[in-house]
This record gives sequence, C-alpha cells and structure tokens, in this order.
Amino acid sequence: MRWSNKRSVIGDLEGCEVVRVLVGEEQREFTLHRKLLCDSCTFFKENIEAMPSPSTPGEGEDGEEEDSVLWLPSEAPDMFELYVLWLYQRRRFHTFMDDVIRTISPDECRAVRTNLVRLHLFAAVIDLPALQDLAMDALQDMYLRFDWDMSPRFLAFIYGDCDPEHAVRLRKWGIAMLAWTLHGADKAYILEKQVDRLFTVFPQLKADYGLHLEKMAQSRADVRLKNPQLRLPVNKLRNGERFFGFRQCTFHSHRASVGEGACPHTISLALSPTMPNYSSSAWKPREKEDTQSDTSNDADSDANADADNIISPVGDLNEISYLDLS
Repeated sequence: MRWSNKRSVIGDLEGCEVVRVLVGEEQREFTLHRKLLCDSCTFFKENIEAMPSPSTPGEGEDGEEEDSVLWLPSEAPDMFELYVLWLYQRRRFHTFMDDVIRTISPDECRAVRTNLVRLHLFAAVIDLPALQDLAMDALQDMYLRFDWDMSPRFLAFIYGDCDPEHAVRLRKWGIAMLAWTLHGADKAYILEKQVDRLFTVFPQLKADYGLHLEKMAQSRADVRLKNPQLRLPVNKLRNGERFFGFRQCTFHSHRASVGEGACPHTISLALSPTMPNYSSSAWKPREKEDTQSDTSNDADSDANADADNIISPVGDLNEISYLDLS
C-alpha cells in the first residue's frame, strides 16, 4: 500500500523544504516535509541536521541544488509506508489500520503483520514509544480478527534475531500468546514439541514463559481464558473483565507507570492540536543563495554530489533481520 504518494495523506510538497529518504537495498524513495520529519524524533532531527542545506522539490540540474538524501539501507520500504502514514495522519492511524484489518484477506494481512512488527522494532530503534504502542495495538487487533495462534517461527525471531531491549514488549505479548495457544488451541499438541525445542535453544524464552505462568497463577487468572488478543479499552477493570482480556496498556511501553490510569497516548491525542497543513500556502520555500560558486562546480564535484549528500545511519538499523512470521 503506497500511502507516501497520496496527496490526501501527505498534503502538498510544492514550495516546501523537503528531504528524500531512501529505504531498503532497492532505495525506494520517499519525499517528505523536512520540518515534520525532524520534529518526529531525535533520530531524524540529528541525521537531517547533519545534511547539507535543504532544498525544495523541482530543483536539480544546471547548477541548482539537489535534495539531500537520507538512506535507511536495512529497513523495509513497506514498513516505512506505515511510518509515513503515522507521520502525517497520527490521529487517524488507528482508524486506517482498523480499516485494513477489516477489509483485506488473511493472506494479505500476514504481510501487514510482518511490517507492523518491523514498525514496532523501528520505533524502538529511533525511540518513539507512542508508535511502538500503536503498532502493538494493531497487532493485537489483527490476531483477534483472524484468531491467529502464536507461531514458533515468530518466537524464534523475537528471541533469536531481535535486540532484547527493542523487542521487550513483543516478547511479553508473545509469551502471553504462547501460554494461551498451548493451553487452549486445538493444535496445541502439535506445537508442544516445537516449543520444547525452542525452550532448549532459547533459555530466556523458557524462563519468561515460566514467569508468566507464575504471575497468572498469582492473579488467579486462567490462561485458557485470558486472551492476549483481547485489548480492553481501559486499564481499570471490573472484577470479571480481568479474567478474559488484558488491560489497555498491558503491552505498552509505559505499562509500569500508568497503573490503572488512562492511557497517556489517548490523553495526548485528545489534547494535541490538529496537524499543520503542509501546503505551498502554509510553508515558504527556502530562498536560494545566488552565489557564483553554486554554478561553477567542477565535473568531479557534480559526479559525486549524490554520494556526498547521502547519510547512512549505522548500528542497530543495519543489524536487524526479518523473517516470515507465520
């Protein structure tokens, strides 16, 4: 789904200061409003501010400036489409995802699921807890809609391929899903041998699973009934509710601090102003500097201009791999 080129999603780029983001090995290009991307998180702000001066769309050859480029080589373009959707339509992101989950087939939703997991991990890398939690909410809703079980492949991925700090919420939810799957699903007996092998390969998985069962026993919850797919709309539950579903923020990044209070994201969205209108009338283009040196670069400089403007973040972004999670 290509939200990034829909004017109804991102508004008008004409006359605005923009940045080009190349994503993945194929370098799919996203042209985004520079200020909005900088304001979204420290990660983008620091990397974009390290670039040469910004430019506006449409400039290019004959001595005119090129757009600066940020390259995310190890991220998935389809995941970044979801990021762009959130960036421009934060208030409507949950509604968009609800519509997707409700209207597409299970096979199509599996691809969306993989990209939601990628989005959750990407949000952890760039330190956007609110986006992590939205991705987690959408995952829970998707699993509830299609009544999916927790697969051994998914567990192997989050315990074997992911940074534990980035995947901590996915692990917590995955363990709860595993307990519910093994104690209630018709095919639980088929999964037991595979899970036993996972316990051998990933001792932390086994330890986390045992701790989850202990907590469920202490709270007198029946893991056959307490469904991790079911995200209740509040954190303060009535007596009967806690036996069938999980609190609204159980798998959120702020769970330890929110207690039985309202979800901070719900409060933040209610109080936040409407997103600015990114159109040519609302944003002034940056004025070009009329200098002789701008039009007198030698051939070698012209040939290397694109390479000089590309900034490729390294570290965690280049160390994450993704699998089929079915």
